[in-house]
Amino acid sequence: MLASVIIVNYNGCRFLSTCLSAALSQQLTGPFEVLLVDNGSQDDSVSLVRRQFPAVRVILAGRNLGFAGGNNLGMAAATGRYLVLLNNDTRVRPGWLEALVQAAERTPSAGAIAAKILFMDPADTVQNAGSLLLSDGSGADRGFREPDRGQYDQEEEVFGACGASVLYRRNMLEDVGVFDETFFMYYEDTDLNWRMRLRGWSIVYAPAAVVDHVHAGSSREWSPFFTFHVDRNRLFMLIKNASAGMVIRSLTTFARLSLENAMRAAGRRLRPHQRQDGPPAGSGARARIHLHVVASIARHLPEMVLKRVRIRRRRRVPDAAIERWFFPREQWIAR
Repeated sequence: MLASVIIVNYNGCRFLSTCLSAALSQQLTGPFEVLLVDNGSQDDSVSLVRRQFPAVRVILAGRNLGFAGGNNLGMAAATGRYLVLLNNDTRVRPGWLEALVQAAERTPSAGAIAAKILFMDPADTVQNAGSLLLSDGSGADRGFREPDRGQYDQEEEVFGACGASVLYRRNMLEDVGVFDETFFMYYEDTDLNWRMRLRGWSIVYAPAAVVDHVHAGSSREWSPFFTFHVDRNRLFMLIKNASAGMVIRSLTTFARLSLENAMRAAGRRLRPHQRQDGPPAGSGARARIHLHVVASIARHLPEMVLKRVRIRRRRRVPDAAIERWFFPREQWIAR
């Protein structure tokens, strides 16, 4: 099997006909398979796939393993030389799979190939043309919300690839490891990008592999669930991969922000004449999320430190080489 397309699904029945029809219609100079990992859906997802798409291999997780665990389960079951992840809320364009595989064949040093991901709405607007790593350790989407005018139509090396549509080389995963399942979802792809680079793998962007994506179709952006996992997992990633100085700075900054949010939330409970400046809306909810993040980091800190030790022992690339990829946070905000 040349390639395996792996789609993780959780109650995404409304997306599956569009996603699977486009994936199965791909042309490739070699055999490929499509696998759907169902994370314990309670809708009609599994019966729809078995009824309408018998060529798709269905893997039942039995419970919600998240993006990380679901894709790890699918990659373990896949037989392809190349493992291609695809979100269930996407529609790939003709030539998508061939473009990913051809780029991988041309660049054997690349552990991953990133697709061009466009918003389904507004159409022809860039969501991700390869992933950035900001100078504070945050992930970002290159070209985010720019009209697609061909400015990202050159195949080139990028810092990372977005897990919504990416090809991973099997022997890279055997070398680096798969997604960290403690993350559950969000930042597991950026964590893997960083681990890849520490081991000396490159990542290439293939602009001919085009995907239309319903942004945040599977989870609501900036919901408490989203915010908790993004804030926590960014810190998990830094603890595992970043230089010691960056880890200390990031944890200190987060602690300061958490304290400020807690003080703002407390200010809401003061009488109006005691309060000089009203807190921003939602500061109480934000403070509660930060408390949950702090508790989760404390609980998982020994695990993350152990993973850091293992990663640092095996790295082939110095921190300075990774930090050359940093995109200035201030420039990103100004953009």
